[in-house]
Amino acid sequence: MTMKLSWNGLKISIAGARLSHLVQKDGIWDHGSMIEQVKTIFFKLKRLKSNRNIEDLKKYLTTSCYEKLKQELDELEKHGKIWVIKNLVIKEVAVIEVSEGKNKKPDCFSALIKSMGIEFIADKNKTSDITGYSDHVRNFSEQWSFIRQGDWWLLDEMKWKN
Repeated sequence: MTMKLSWNGLKISIAGARLSHLVQKDGIWDHGSMIEQVKTIFFKLKRLKSNRNIEDLKKYLTTSCYEKLKQELDELEKHGKIWVIKNLVIKEVAVIEVSEGKNKKPDCFSALIKSMGIEFIADKNKTSDITGYSDHVRNFSEQWSFIRQGDWWLLDEMKWKN
């Protein structure tokens, strides 16, 4: 019997071992709390992004992440486009990397989020793109990076994974 080892599985194992060590020094490294933080921000971000009202996200994002997201939404608005986000379900969240802060660099971690649902960009004026969305259901993977600020994790970067 051969065991299939994935790169993500290895990263999750290494991160888990580091978390076990780090949580003994500081409770912010609690795995369950980190996962819940990722889920909370994920759903808030998706809901507010589709409503084009990300102001309420400011307290969950670093300044650079907020500005990048705001610029992205302003560009869509300028071109008459909107995000269509419906029926998102998180299938899995895994902490894949942790790094204790050193030399003025903050503590940080990365999470892999696997979700399923509907997410695409549509023309604001073409409701047919939006009403026929059922064929847009698909699986998504995103890697999010968080930076510690005090006793809080802030989303710093989002990357789509394929």
